[in-house]
Amino acid sequence: MSAATSWAVNKTNEAGTYYSWGGNGPKGYDCSGFTLAAFQQAGKSLPRTSSAQYGAAKQYVSLSNLQPGDLVFWSNNGSQSGVYHVAIYIGNGQIAHARNPSTGITVTGLHYSPYNMMSVGGRY
Repeated sequence: MSAATSWAVNKTNEAGTYYSWGGNGPKGYDCSGFTLAAFQQAGKSLPRTSSAQYGAAKQYVSLSNLQPGDLVFWSNNGSQSGVYHVAIYIGNGQIAHARNPSTGITVTGLHYSPYNMMSVGGRY
């Protein structure tokens, strides 16, 4: 998944790339559009929504066992039906994601928000 993580990191540094609700590129992305585009760079397909991406995981791994390219999810009810955000783990305790219009496409710490993070990540 190095192609996916490299692409994601490069996009966070690319001028003119921004958060766009429902966006899937090439300049505007929402969270699931961003992970979808990153996986396409690695020749892998994902469903379009964050909830469907959670459900498509081949394996679920604890957050302490994440590897670059795994996806991390946030859910308002702790299950797939409540998943509302997704990010790609890039290693060293960091994630790349399309957060919102004010913060845009960024790299943050894995635990940037203490609320609603699911206890497992998805591996594909």
